[in-house]
Amino acid sequence: MEQKRSNITVLSILKHNFGKPRIMTWGWPLMIFSLITLVFFGARCLFKSPDLPYPATSIVGCSFFMILMTLGALAVPAVFFSKGFEDRTVGRYTGVGSLLLSFISGVPLMMLGIPLYNFIAYLTLRFSRSSIYPVFFHTEPETLYGQILSIVCDIILPAFGASLFFFGFLWTRFKSTDRTKAYIVITAAFALYSMDFTSILAAAAAGIWCCYLRSRTHNMWAPFLCLISMKLSELVLPETISRIDIFEVQTYADIGSTYFYASLPSFFMGMVLLLFFIRVLDSFAFSLRHEFTGGEYDELIPPFDKSINLSLILTMAVFITIWILIFKGVYL
Repeated sequence: MEQKRSNITVLSILKHNFGKPRIMTWGWPLMIFSLITLVFFGARCLFKSPDLPYPATSIVGCSFFMILMTLGALAVPAVFFSKGFEDRTVGRYTGVGSLLLSFISGVPLMMLGIPLYNFIAYLTLRFSRSSIYPVFFHTEPETLYGQILSIVCDIILPAFGASLFFFGFLWTRFKSTDRTKAYIVITAAFALYSMDFTSILAAAAAGIWCCYLRSRTHNMWAPFLCLISMKLSELVLPETISRIDIFEVQTYADIGSTYFYASLPSFFMGMVLLLFFIRVLDSFAFSLRHEFTGGEYDELIPPFDKSINLSLILTMAVFITIWILIFKGVYL
């Protein structure tokens, strides 16, 4: 009898910490998301041979991974976990003006992100003497079809998946009184998901800005357009600022001083422009307060601490494992 009671207690503890919650929290989806991400990272480590018909570092192989990962780790879980409140995940249409502002804000975000990327690239070479490559990367496309595939699979699909999961579904799992905590959790998950150490600060900056856009425009399409604009502006405006090519640079001494001369003004200009967008979007959000209070669904959202349990520890352990393996370069 005592053993039966003990088994029931263990099962109840496991169900409480790892079972699907009756009302969706933010912690359980992150656990599922981390486990799926670990599966794709493991697949990337297994299929790393350059002798494969389409290696993971080829445009086709990398695009294949990006499509499956975007669907498997982001889009499908977001749709499945959003059952019953899909409209809140997508958000409300608040006008073309807010979407246009969000799209344009991707340009200063790019001006902010590349200097941060260059800074990390320099420090990595300076102190570790070797670059840490991203998990998913491919060679430069040489044909028009390759360029189109690269834009679709490197820019559009990941932007949609990230906006749907992080700034769509996951955003709705935080009460309006927990927005600061939402910024921290979502930004950390977004940056860790990039699995690119050199881009970690740039990804964190993009995550914070996309959370801000979601809070001001009340929909996931604003972050989606911003992420697309941030990537496209780097392709369309290559003369604005140069990104250090970590695949070509061997030592920190090979990095030209022009990278730093251009990065500092670009960083401050990007900050000034983002401050301008903050002022405009704050005014826009203030004008909508009579329509959207921001807390109309708070009573339907579980408290923040409902997600602080063993599933969160498992999520952290998964990402710590992934990043330790990234530093060791097991996928190369």
